[in-house]
Amino acid sequence: MSSHSRGPADDEPAALTAAERALERFANALMWVGGIALTLMMLHISADVLGKYLFNRPIIATLEIVTWYYMVATVFLPVVYIQIHKKHLMVELFTLRWPPRRMAKLEGIVGIVGAIYVGTLAWLTGEHAAVQTAAGEIQDATFFDLPVWPSRWLLPVAMTAMALVFATQAWRDLRFGLHGRGKPSLQPKSTIDVPVEEA
Repeated sequence: MSSHSRGPADDEPAALTAAERALERFANALMWVGGIALTLMMLHISADVLGKYLFNRPIIATLEIVTWYYMVATVFLPVVYIQIHKKHLMVELFTLRWPPRRMAKLEGIVGIVGAIYVGTLAWLTGEHAAVQTAAGEIQDATFFDLPVWPSRWLLPVAMTAMALVFATQAWRDLRFGLHGRGKPSLQPKSTIDVPVEEA
């Protein structure tokens, strides 16, 4: 049997790439749910305003539904997608000219810290969601009681997925940064490489 040598860029663990693909699909799904929640929120609020001022019949529990469902989904579900594509705010004042492997080491350390921090948030919000689910948490909506315990689970779901994204990115970055193996996770595009046109 013949064998051929593999370059460092080809040396990607199957478990890592499989985890990244699964997380990306899940992040896309959460992003869609967040977008749908945003659209429903706009339509719901618009219908409530029209009903209130045109027919003197506002939609009951609009404020409660917006607060407990639409806003939570809109704010927290897309964070996994944002982290995968590294779209969070970044300050590159000191790292702008760093070489790729040095930058990957820093990103790997940040990924570990991020995974621990966000994982802790997932654990704490999951505990709280379990307690509120057992209690059957509701919100008084004047004419009826609105169950709000399901919305409590949106945070631990999003935070767990984000912690896993941090962990996979840290794994990839540290493999590249420390050993030169594989490829780093998506890195921020350096602004010094962007040509500036003179007037």
